[in-house]
Amino acid sequence: MPRSGGGYVVISRIIGPVWGFLAAWLEFLSIAWSFGIIAVAVFEGLYFIMGPVAFGLNFGPPAGIPTDEFLFLVGLLLVVIFTVIGVFGVKLTGLLLQAMFWVPAVLTFYVFGLLSQANNATILSGMQNVLGVTPGKYVAAATNATLTNNLQSQVAGIGGYAGAFTTCLIGAYFAYIGYAASTFVAGEIKEANKALPKTLAIASVLIIALYVSISLVGAYALKGIGQVSVGGNTYSLLTAWSYLSYGGKVSLASVGLPTVKLWTTTVAGLAGSGINLGSANVILVIFGVFWVANDIPPFILTASRILFAMSFDRVLPAPLANVNDRFHSPINAVIIVGIVAVLGCFSESTILDPGGTLNPGNNAAIAAILGSGGGVQITDFYDSFFFTLFTLSLVILPLRASRRQIFDTAPYKPGGKWGMLILGLAGFGANLFVDYEFVWPQGSDFGLSQINWASSTLLSDISAVIFTIVVAILGVVVYYIHRMRRGINYSTIFAQIPPE
Repeated sequence: MPRSGGGYVVISRIIGPVWGFLAAWLEFLSIAWSFGIIAVAVFEGLYFIMGPVAFGLNFGPPAGIPTDEFLFLVGLLLVVIFTVIGVFGVKLTGLLLQAMFWVPAVLTFYVFGLLSQANNATILSGMQNVLGVTPGKYVAAATNATLTNNLQSQVAGIGGYAGAFTTCLIGAYFAYIGYAASTFVAGEIKEANKALPKTLAIASVLIIALYVSISLVGAYALKGIGQVSVGGNTYSLLTAWSYLSYGGKVSLASVGLPTVKLWTTTVAGLAGSGINLGSANVILVIFGVFWVANDIPPFILTASRILFAMSFDRVLPAPLANVNDRFHSPINAVIIVGIVAVLGCFSESTILDPGGTLNPGNNAAIAAILGSGGGVQITDFYDSFFFTLFTLSLVILPLRASRRQIFDTAPYKPGGKWGMLILGLAGFGANLFVDYEFVWPQGSDFGLSQINWASSTLLSDISAVIFTIVVAILGVVVYYIHRMRRGINYSTIFAQIPPE
């Protein structure tokens, strides 16, 4: 099996082995954790977004089992299935990814077609046909003055546009985790130095264009529907339904509304029903399930190849670099990925949220780490930290004389020395900004600027931060203990394992 490992190889060779280990340790956790999150999200989309729109409001999880338990179990089952598939190597996983990509890619045109027909009349008709409620009920429920956590109180505490941007960045960043997954399997791609840069550049433009355009079209379709003014701010079906779906303070069920969450396919399905194409909404189920699930194969490939590369460098136990002769896959590493993915199943299923089946005592510290919010927030920061060090490596590489050999033999150097330096500085600056947005401002992942350091609940309030620091320290400890036990001097790593 050729060398793989992506950014880990870059950071460890340019900045240093311990930094490479720390960055890869956190990136591995981010990606494997996200694997479990997406596995559960597939069924969330099926039962709470696409399914009820296509099959009726009675379509939902089976009765007799708490919803969070059900989501955890089916998510775990999907993790097991995809882990087994991942064992069979990059070829089979790649073929599966191709199928899972092209199905929703083709159906995207149908979704855009439905969204083009979305207007006040079709949305109102669709809501009556599918949900049996009017837009005004969503707006009234979200802005109900008797609710402690109504929409306007949350808007007042978000910190204006800057705070809203910070909060939005949490979900938006998570949506792009894994986009660079192919770089971690570069050693298994023919002529990667020629194919990957072009593919990544084109894919990035297309993905951003698709995400932004489909979001704009979907949001524009709801613009102005059910609009009211409260306390000098204007709210509509879009803001109210979004808050009730994902705000976390007030749920749709708690205010007596259908539990169908707002998403692009929801808008498309309502528009379809409004133009008498409701019977074809099963197409949206196929689109939504495949669109969410096609994130899973890259997560498996990426996380397992990080472990493989680290084990190949002997900074992790050797069995993680064992490759199956038949499938050319690091089976042990793939299995470890599947095990860590269980963390994501806990997170996304809400089973450890306050009041969840496994958190009946409302333990805020557990919820902040393994609850539905903690999983996305922590994986975001782990990923951004990894790419901060990666882009710093690009800055150092053309300037550091001791790494001249790596720069000179690199097959891809856009713009030469100064081009690499400019790209590195731009990326490093952008990632530092993202790191700041995740750690400090109001509405961010950790929101340290809003912490009351004299509070009696301080440890609970910063539990996610403590967890992040402990995991990082644990990684460094593992690195040094393994180095001492093996008696390896990683400063001479290039003498034994040449740079690629």
